[in-house]
Amino acid sequence: MGSPVGHRESYVETLSGVTGLTRLIEPRGVSTLRTLLAADSVLFATLEDDTAFFFVVAILRAVLGRRTVAIFMSPRLCFIGGFIKTTVRRYAFRLFKRLRSVTLLSILPFYLDQRFASVADDWIYDPQFWDFDKRIENADWPDSALAQDVKRQAHGRPILLFLGGPSFFKGFPFMAEILRTAPAITDQLMIVVAGKVPEDQRRSAKLVSEAGGLVIDRYLTDDEVVSAKRCATCLWACYHPSYDSSSGLFGRAIQLRKQVIVRQGSYVDIIASHLKYPVHRCAFDDVEEGVALLKKIGQGEALPQSDDIAMTCRDQSVARLRAALENRDNDFAEATSSKAEPHR
Repeated sequence: MGSPVGHRESYVETLSGVTGLTRLIEPRGVSTLRTLLAADSVLFATLEDDTAFFFVVAILRAVLGRRTVAIFMSPRLCFIGGFIKTTVRRYAFRLFKRLRSVTLLSILPFYLDQRFASVADDWIYDPQFWDFDKRIENADWPDSALAQDVKRQAHGRPILLFLGGPSFFKGFPFMAEILRTAPAITDQLMIVVAGKVPEDQRRSAKLVSEAGGLVIDRYLTDDEVVSAKRCATCLWACYHPSYDSSSGLFGRAIQLRKQVIVRQGSYVDIIASHLKYPVHRCAFDDVEEGVALLKKIGQGEALPQSDDIAMTCRDQSVARLRAALENRDNDFAEATSSKAEPHR
């Protein structure tokens, strides 16, 4: 991986732990290329960070007869966008599928769109669906000062958390419009927006604040991020239709047994149905429906004991990762390719 920005370092840590491979977070360069060419096996945790560099490394390693595996974050981009760029991208990845020493693993399951199987060899669940360890359930896990302050200000109200840089693509203006329309919601629901607010979202952030929401306009530490998720009742993952991808927040909801709001018909909605994880579904930009939905937060049915769901995602994903690195068929993955049900 070229950079630890965002969730990337977490990906590296998780994937290194389950494969036994050595971590390497380093931008492209001659020394990096030499290291990767000499390694017995290489796993690109997020190949889109530098697609051109991945292509070079994978081709050279194929010539040397060495295996290269890559996590494909956005196979959807092979089928949307400008005709020329999309076509080039699609045929480039189809070519790589023909190389026996290269394996491409999508984090978007093939059951979302069968076209993904034409540009990737197999799929796994987003590592953020199954990466947390048992320490998050430990009663001694410390709350951050931020989480303590949020709970104090909530005064017993359920907490809806919008985490990460508020953006158009993550549906922040939609949330702000819901609160502008029905500011009284905050009398019964604590709204928290935690993340550095970009300039183009200042108006939306002001609307949230004026309605009685709490806007924490700064970057959060890793401990603050985890503790904020743990103290929340519900997580916002209702993203704009143009941003249809996996969601680490949905994965965290599964692992932390939290309610979650998703866009109706989105990939995350389909994955939730497949995994039988209950979610709040909302038609994007339907403010009236959004108002009704937010009034229900904290009043829904009990969530499942979701350890089983996360464990199934982990078992299937790890089995496929190891099979790809060892260049072998994976009986477990084959048996579970059409479903990922909780252990009984």
